[in-house]
Amino acid sequence: MQKRLIVSLLILAALLTTAWPAVAAPPAQTDEVYVVQPGDTLFTIALRFGVTVADIAAVNNLSNPNLIFVGQRLVIPGARPLAEPAIVTDRNERSGPEATPPTPQVYVVQPGDTLFAIATRFGLTVTDLALVNGIRDPNYIYVGQRLILPSPGPAAEYPAPFAAIELSPNPVLQGQTLAVRVTLSEPATLSGDFEGRPLFFTGDDTGGWALVGIHALQDVGIYSLALRARLEDGTESVTAVNVVVGAGPYGTENIQLAPGRESLLDPAVIQAEQARMVEMWSQVSPRPLWEGLFGLPVAGSRVTSPFGTRRSYNGGPVSSFHGGTDFGAGIGTPIYAPAAGRVVLAEELAVRGNAVLIDHGLGVFSGYWHQSKLVVHVGQTVRRGDLIGYVGDTGLVTGAHLHWEMRVGGIAVDPIQWTQRVVE
Repeated sequence: MQKRLIVSLLILAALLTTAWPAVAAPPAQTDEVYVVQPGDTLFTIALRFGVTVADIAAVNNLSNPNLIFVGQRLVIPGARPLAEPAIVTDRNERSGPEATPPTPQVYVVQPGDTLFAIATRFGLTVTDLALVNGIRDPNYIYVGQRLILPSPGPAAEYPAPFAAIELSPNPVLQGQTLAVRVTLSEPATLSGDFEGRPLFFTGDDTGGWALVGIHALQDVGIYSLALRARLEDGTESVTAVNVVVGAGPYGTENIQLAPGRESLLDPAVIQAEQARMVEMWSQVSPRPLWEGLFGLPVAGSRVTSPFGTRRSYNGGPVSSFHGGTDFGAGIGTPIYAPAAGRVVLAEELAVRGNAVLIDHGLGVFSGYWHQSKLVVHVGQTVRRGDLIGYVGDTGLVTGAHLHWEMRVGGIAVDPIQWTQRVVE
């Protein structure tokens, strides 16, 4: 994985420095103010206005671009709003009730192309086209670049008893949680899978919903999500939908371990503890125990290391990614449960230090590592806002902080997404 990443970065750097961008000159730029809406990220806002995340973060004094909140007013420097073109409707095969979903295509960028022109030509949005192809700045594409064209427009009519299928968000970024909601025309038992991983549905006779964790290192592209409905007479109906996975806005950082703790990087130590954790978060409770948005586990804290950051240790090669969100806080700072659930682990571990793991139901778990003191026990039910422990510096750390981790179906996902939009 490391060699593939380095090779990919070298190829991308070579292309960007040797190929002329196939874009027209940008229009006149003016600053404007944007109010953050539910589901927004700084990355999608930057794409919408044709600027960079760094520019927005700098002008608004944002120390952590992963932490914005609904209603926040952001100054957009040199905004170049990117119009959202309408879906192309002049193709007969996309308009009738017997339509079938168009097959995703690959387009090779030609001289004079812009991302907006390509999106308009194929009935797409600039945002979707940029996300699925991992394009950081939609103003720069190059001649010969191969772009995946996600299928536009509504999906085809599904076989009975599937009445409607909704994916949210779609496109979904690396490291995010995808919600799958199915509406049925008659009673059936729902199941499905994504990349060989099973989906666990909750609901009633009218349908149900399930969650999919998208790996932070999942390749950008279009994937098939299989769905099955077993009717009361034992017959089974099968269908599939496209999931568009876009690139997450993740950087790279080097971690300098405190003297004397290098032994905790011993693969045998890490693997033994990881096997124990995998056994824990591979369990699936049949129903969700939480409701609504998650809260933050540490009040008034700052994020010192966001989820998904690619990591090296003590100057070594980039060998992993950050599977949670780190909050900088002093030893003894209270830690609160962000949502309702049941404690399934509360003990000292070698790498994670004093650790608590909460089962929120339906394959969703949250973990709280490196605590100085634990105040909950296995089997205890907690509600949002309940005290579960105190910040510390135990285990594999460089200083006092809380590592907040979330797992969906065993996959590490961005916890901050769960505080910004209801994931269900």
